[in-house]
Amino acid sequence: MNHIELNKNNKRITFYGSNSVIDFDKNMIDNLPLTGDEANDRLLIQKCIDDNNLKSSILYDGNTVYSFKKIVKEYRDLQKTGTLDKLTEKMYHFFTNACGDIAHYNINGFKGYYNNSLRNLESSLLSRDTFIPRWHSDLDKIFKELKIGKYYDEREYVDLDIVPINKLKPIVEELGWNVKQKYGFWDFEQKGQSKFPFKFSITTTDNKATEVTDGLKYYYNYFDKDGYIRQLIELDESHELNVSDIVHDVEYNMGLLSRLVNEITYRCKNEALILSGYENNKNYDLDLELER
Repeated sequence: MNHIELNKNNKRITFYGSNSVIDFDKNMIDNLPLTGDEANDRLLIQKCIDDNNLKSSILYDGNTVYSFKKIVKEYRDLQKTGTLDKLTEKMYHFFTNACGDIAHYNINGFKGYYNNSLRNLESSLLSRDTFIPRWHSDLDKIFKELKIGKYYDEREYVDLDIVPINKLKPIVEELGWNVKQKYGFWDFEQKGQSKFPFKFSITTTDNKATEVTDGLKYYYNYFDKDGYIRQLIELDESHELNVSDIVHDVEYNMGLLSRLVNEITYRCKNEALILSGYENNKNYDLDLELER
């Protein structure tokens, strides 16, 4: 890999890449109105990288200037599945260099450490309040957009109701439930697995995403186990079920319901973060797919 340097206002800007790429990129950066104020210069360079699709690796005083659009786009690609299957070398180095992680030997070791789960990566690493110096303005802009690091807690305040309610139905079905939308209600029924299918309903009067997520949470938190057991006994007219069967059925259904609550809330939040983000209608559409 070749490199060249540019000196502007006593600041060293280094370009790494092929000769044709770094020459072009150097000329582009050389024409920017850089002042020597690193925080401002980094944002100007970052915008130039994105607007002109610059290919080289660019360092300002020895530290990488990150493309905003490329990093955000690749992070959104990871969110589409919730896994690290599509983790690129670019994102691997971003997580290890910019987010304060260690390399875990290589990209495969990194995936293995987080069990190939983006959610594990977020909760273990990206939720940390990583210190970002003022001069690293390009990185701060990315963290703010992705709601990671010191902005991670802002995820709790994202408006879930900007997500169209019909986006949630595929998640419910992939998680093993049939769902029927009626006027004012969503009816849920567990697919197979049990002699007596697990059924319940939640209200959706205003047709908002939070009615589904909050309704599921409420049903789970206040689930009437005793009432459900009595219902099973009444349905078991031939007395085929014993006590252990009933206990297993209750615990199994509660596990399915817990997974449904967690998964639909997580996916809905991811979609809301994207819809409320930068140029979301142009660049960052997210298919709400089940984490595998």
